[in-house]
Amino acid sequence: MSATDSINEDFDRLYEATKHSVLKYIAPRCACITDIEDIYQEVYLRVYEALHQEKRPDDPEAFVMGIAKHCVSHYYSLLQKLKMRFRSGFVGDEREFSDHDNVEDLVADRELCRRLFDDVCRCSPEVQKIFYLHYLMELSLTETAEALGITESRVKQLLYKTVRMLKRKYGRSSGE
Repeated sequence: MSATDSINEDFDRLYEATKHSVLKYIAPRCACITDIEDIYQEVYLRVYEALHQEKRPDDPEAFVMGIAKHCVSHYYSLLQKLKMRFRSGFVGDEREFSDHDNVEDLVADRELCRRLFDDVCRCSPEVQKIFYLHYLMELSLTETAEALGITESRVKQLLYKTVRMLKRKYGRSSGE
């Protein structure tokens, strides 16, 4: 086995063991949900680079979490220095269309997703984080509350209030 293969295997094991805890750490600390993926990718890029520099951590989870802390801190200090925030739009599903796909439905679904995403991005950072953790990371309401350091009733209140607003805005009754 080559050195590169060994590093790739080490990285894969480290990634699988830490990916969930890293996202749980990053998400509540981001000012905007569009920042989460950038920071997440930066964390694992730095982990991979460290493995290539022959760094073998005694405590892999602590090693990766240390990098995550540094990346969050660096990301926001850099943004403050630049005094601007880049907000990437929703990047939809880029799959190929098959002959039996209804292209109009796919385009309408993508547009609705963009509009919903934009509406959630206009909400408070707290609401954005709740949506990210609950819907994208599929954390329970209890886990979401724990990750954010707030009560479960606060999570429910903000989540359900925002969902009701979105349903009203897009013409779906709350009973659906």
